[in-house]
Order: sequence, then structure tokens, then C-alpha cells
Amino acid sequence: MASTNLLNRIDSYVQALLVDNKERIWTCATEIANKFKLQVVETTGSTRIVLKKKGSRTVIKVGYPNHNKAEYAAYKALECSVLGDLLAPCLGVSSGGYALEMQFIPRAFPQARGEYYWFNSDFSKMRDRLESHFSFIKEYNNYAWGADFHEENMRVMRKGNVKIIDYSNLLADMFSRRSQTTVQGAIKGVLKLNFPKVNIQLTMKDRIISYQDNDVSYKVPVYPQRSKAII
Repeated sequence: MASTNLLNRIDSYVQALLVDNKERIWTCATEIANKFKLQVVETTGSTRIVLKKKGSRTVIKVGYPNHNKAEYAAYKALECSVLGDLLAPCLGVSSGGYALEMQFIPRAFPQARGEYYWFNSDFSKMRDRLESHFSFIKEYNNYAWGADFHEENMRVMRKGNVKIIDYSNLLADMFSRRSQTTVQGAIKGVLKLNFPKVNIQLTMKDRIISYQDNDVSYKVPVYPQRSKAII
């Protein structure tokens, strides 16, 4: 687990990089990693890069505060609920919000190779059902347009439990549009809502995603359809 001091040092360094160019996070991913003796895990995200210390069970997301603070607030508000169990745990966030520590989820969903992209209508139905359980947050955050849960935002624990690793869109627009929004305020706002009374199981085994809640269940095979990538 990273120290708060490390997260704040990364935060200060990134803020210094952004003085002249707000897009420098992506061009300086290797520089940031080397500065703090970390490894680059992912740089293809639209809002953050992901870094990791060798052998660590956590990752550090470096990016804009409105996403990091939103993700941390969403997890802390939901962590003691069934919905919170589906989210990869957030362990800490820097004072400025530029660095967030999250539990490392080891396995990605199998992906199609080459020019093909797997897309499955059963997955879409499962995703839409999953997102519907989080829609209650719109009672607090009028700007929320959706949780944006899809296969690239999910990974799998070693025992097969699926975790959502990017869920900042639940609250990110609020942090972006309202400069006075704080992590503590967002947590309190979500906790005032009535949480859905639902039990959910989300697992993957032998390339089959299994979803079950109080009323429905899905079995979604993970395979590439032979169709061109959607760009």
C-alpha cells in the first residue's frame, strides 16, 4: 500500500508538469514512473494513466482530480453495500486529487485479437442491468449520464469475482462542474440516498460471465465475433 506522502509527492510533481501544458500527463507517463520508481501499466485511458510498484497489490491512477476524487468518493460512499462489493476498492487519494491508489485486480477479460473486437448483445443486456442499480445516484448528482460499465472497465479476481475498475463517471461531472464539491460532501450526499435493495453476484469462469440479482440471471460467453472493430 502506498503512503499518503507518496501520493502527495506524485500530486505535486504532476501539478508542476501541467503548468505549461495540461495534456502533459500522457506524454510524461514514463518520466513520472521513473521519478517514483514505478512501472507503467496503462496509458490508453482518456482521463488517467495507471502506474504500479513491482510486486504491489495496488495501482496508482494519475490524472485529473475530478475523476480521481469522484471515484474515491463513490467507493467510500458505497463500500459497505452490495454495490460497493462490485467496485475495485480505492485506498487513498492525494490532497490535490491527481493521484489515487486502488487495489490491483489481476486478470483482464479475454480480448479479441488483431482487427476484431468482441461484442455480445448478452453482455450489453447484463451491463445495462448492472448500471440500472447505480442509477439512484442521479437523485444526488443531476449531471450523471451513466456509470459507463463495459468490458474494458472490468477485471477479474483470481477466484473469479468480477470487479469494476473505472467508475468515476458516477460522480465526475459533479466535481467537474461544481468547483466547490468536496470528497467529504459527495460521500455524505450519496449516503443520504436510499440504496437499492438488491443482491448481486458477478463472476467469470471458463470464459463465461455469470450475473445474477434478485430477479434475473445471465450467462455471457466471452468470445470475439468476426466483425470489424467499431471505432
